Amino acid sequence: MFRQKLYNRNYLYQIIILGGNSMKFNPFCMCCAVSKQEQNIRSFQDMDKKVEYMKKVMDRMANIAEEDCAPSVSVELKKMFRDFWEQPMEDYTSVKKKYNQLMLDMEASLEETIRNSEDPLETALLYARIGNYIDFAALSNVNSDTVLSLLKEDNKEPLNAQEYLHFRKDLSAASRLVYLTDNCGEIVLDKLVIILLKELCPELDITVIVRGFPVINDATMEDAQDIGLTELTTVIGNGNEVGGTWLPHISSEAREALESADLIIAKGQGNYETLHDCGLNIYYLFLCKCKWFQYQFNAKPLQGMFINERRI
Repeated sequence: MFRQKLYNRNYLYQIIILGGNSMKFNPFCMCCAVSKQEQNIRSFQDMDKKVEYMKKVMDRMANIAEEDCAPSVSVELKKMFRDFWEQPMEDYTSVKKKYNQLMLDMEASLEETIRNSEDPLETALLYARIGNYIDFAALSNVNSDTVLSLLKEDNKEPLNAQEYLHFRKDLSAASRLVYLTDNCGEIVLDKLVIILLKELCPELDITVIVRGFPVINDATMEDAQDIGLTELTTVIGNGNEVGGTWLPHISSEAREALESADLIIAKGQGNYETLHDCGLNIYYLFLCKCKWFQYQFNAKPLQGMFINERRI
């Protein structure tokens, strides 16, 4: 298997040029994609036009290619919607500002809790994982009350102990780390992880990669600036609007950062979907929010995961 090989630049080159090496599109993803498109047009009145549109959606599903993954197909469907209906899909600007501010209002108290814990880095990672709940692409009922409730549970579900030991060992030997963010609001909790990493490893070169363009409520450079992350460390965009890190279409700057990283932290399901089987030394940190992830990892809804790409 690809992931069992030691990573080098040639492997990443293969992925970029030949495509593939992401989580394959599957029946769960197909049903989910079709259902979401139907929900997007449910309030529209022209039934004949709605049927015509859904036929186009299902035609795309019937022609899924080997290299396709859910986040890349979602971008195509977004463009299809915009072209067919001559209007954009929902704008999440106000939602992003709301959840960024919600987390910023809690930042000081959460940081105090983290610093007073037995293992501040692990606690920061746990909070960052809880923040992955703020995902309007995977969940239809995201709300601030649930966010606050999850945070107040005080991280009762620990990280995988063995993987955390591997992570600390890799961290102690690393010179360059890349942190791949996911959603708004959540990025404030990622910022707390970055603060701890910089204190623990002052010589560690840290690059944070956000989405290159707006996609649902994913964090972009604007969000990184708004929450003060750009004042803390290097932040770059990934060069596209895919809800993940789809290697065939990332920017050269993002590619170079990934190539040179000894250690990568990847937040969210989208980064797992686009990067799985790439062979990089990635620690995925996310909540299982959709049925496919729950099925694949035999997990409960919103169960937290901390797994390494080379040991899955």
